[in-house]
Amino acid sequence: MGSYDISLKGSNQILTPNIDALGYQGVIFKRHYTESLCTPSRAAFLTGKSSIHIGLQSSVILSGEPRGLPIDVKILPEYLKEIGYRTHIVGKWHLGIAKKDFIPTHRGFDSHTGHLGEFIDYFDFTRMTESYTRGFDFRCNESVYRDRVGQYATDVLTDEAMKIIRNHDTTSHPLFLYLAQAAVHAGNSDKPLQALARDVDKINHIRDPRRRLYAAMVKALDRSVGEIVQALDFKGILENTIIVFFSDNGGPTEGFHSTGASNFPLRGQKDGPWEGGLLGTALIWSPFLQKRHYVSNHVIHITDWLPTFLKTAGYTWSSRSSINALDGHSIWPTLTSSRPLRDREIVHNIDTIEGYTSYYTHGWKYINGTMWEGKHDSWLGNMPYETSPEAHQYENIVMNSITWRVLNPFARMHLQPNNVKSLRRRTSFHCQKKLWFSRECKPREAPCLFNVHTDPCEVNNVAHLLPDYLNLIQRRLQYLQEIWCHHPMFLEIQKQILH
Repeated sequence: MGSYDISLKGSNQILTPNIDALGYQGVIFKRHYTESLCTPSRAAFLTGKSSIHIGLQSSVILSGEPRGLPIDVKILPEYLKEIGYRTHIVGKWHLGIAKKDFIPTHRGFDSHTGHLGEFIDYFDFTRMTESYTRGFDFRCNESVYRDRVGQYATDVLTDEAMKIIRNHDTTSHPLFLYLAQAAVHAGNSDKPLQALARDVDKINHIRDPRRRLYAAMVKALDRSVGEIVQALDFKGILENTIIVFFSDNGGPTEGFHSTGASNFPLRGQKDGPWEGGLLGTALIWSPFLQKRHYVSNHVIHITDWLPTFLKTAGYTWSSRSSINALDGHSIWPTLTSSRPLRDREIVHNIDTIEGYTSYYTHGWKYINGTMWEGKHDSWLGNMPYETSPEAHQYENIVMNSITWRVLNPFARMHLQPNNVKSLRRRTSFHCQKKLWFSRECKPREAPCLFNVHTDPCEVNNVAHLLPDYLNLIQRRLQYLQEIWCHHPMFLEIQKQILH
């Protein structure tokens, strides 16, 4: 999903009141980084490790490939089962299908309902690729599950997740539910965008038929969020729940599997080194958060969720080396008490096959090389000015949503429409103007360097002005590429980069 595809970020084209309400009632992350593709992001989320440390930094796992998320890497549900959790996944897996050892029910999940591969048709649940004929991909655990064929996938997955919530025995075990919606990924190439007529009818103001279908898919996803929050309320467990919502990567505006999604004004898109593919929407809500109703500028990475969840669940690490093997850090102290995060170093990717590197440290973003021969490296997805007829009532629509009504009794303050308006303004990105001393970034010819805290749209490349700093980063990356672990001789280099 593109960062410009929900109304929380300031766009009035597609109104998403339930998603927005979740953010306003909780915490909105402005700098939440993921990997740039589906498989690497899911692997990073479930392992707490960057994709470069588990061999999944190049492309996604395609249908029929004899590989998957390495089975010797422990994942989140396996940790949680050790301390008594019931663990369930509903939706897309996309971390290996070639043998049973790869699939969710052999990786710590008590159940899985959904598809194992990259994508499905939203109504008949089949998958079609260039290498294979159309085949059915929807399962309940390890059995083919055809009972819901003909129904809309987003609603089906929502319903299956609500079933798990309703049937969970709260007296014996805590619950971990991972709902990985198919939405809003493209479907098969013959029908990449599919939506219900009732959702399409809500957005007739969008003239482009492709964008209108995509927007209807977003509306269905928004409905799903409201229904899940309501199910947790009906179960009576919201007071002991943490809800996290995020997109696994930026939207693909054009090219392969494109949907017309928009990350504007951020640069680039899915499957690339730019902020448009890496910096997405992320929200958290919980009554345990003492500080809520704000926009966080802390730099968060998708690998942070595993250690964060384990800390809140009371997991005890067997050794210091176990937690040090993770790339993520628990952000719970930051969320609960606004404690500053340590300076972050994030290796977005070092892909020696495709030949590109994307790296973040202390506000600086280094890019060397790119994807798709640079075809998608510009600022894509600048949508026509098509405002929803209901946009003038935005605050009221959000405050009348299911999510708002359910979560508002837990609020830390009595929010007014002006509070919503103020929070919304803080979520948007403001692009830096082109500065006279910067140079055009041509990453296939030379490395580029941006300060993404002041220049989030990656307009001003200043690599030529900071050769010493660029050299430090390149030495650090060379070390990471060769060793993938810390060594005393490089600690001074890391210290210089961070400070």
